[in-house]
Amino acid sequence: MKIKSLEDLIVWQEARILMRLVYKLTAKFPGEEKFNLVKHMRACSRNIPANIAEGFGRFHYQESMQFNRIARGSLMELKSDIYSSYDCNYINRDELDKLLEQITLVHKLLNAFIKSTYKIKNTNS
Repeated sequence: MKIKSLEDLIVWQEARILMRLVYKLTAKFPGEEKFNLVKHMRACSRNIPANIAEGFGRFHYQESMQFNRIARGSLMELKSDIYSSYDCNYINRDELDKLLEQITLVHKLLNAFIKSTYKIKNTNS
């Protein structure tokens, strides 16, 4: 399938699903976490699809790659926060597993997207 728009990117679509999962789960966190863990998890989850989108919109290869790498960093920050949420008993094991499964999927897709973009760039050079 030829990628014509941002909406065609499966990695972006799956990152949005992850964001929705995070928002849904953090809605039930204790009030004292509203400006700490909840705020950070939601920001990380928004930054992942946002940086993929920004990278997609950039003209130069290096700029695109930088935003994709930032998205990957936000994904790992979110993963750490999810473990913290589990350790603090804010989420249960099933919720942890569901989030980790989606993070793993987004991570694999993002790495594949970065790799394919690198190949395309080197083929066209």
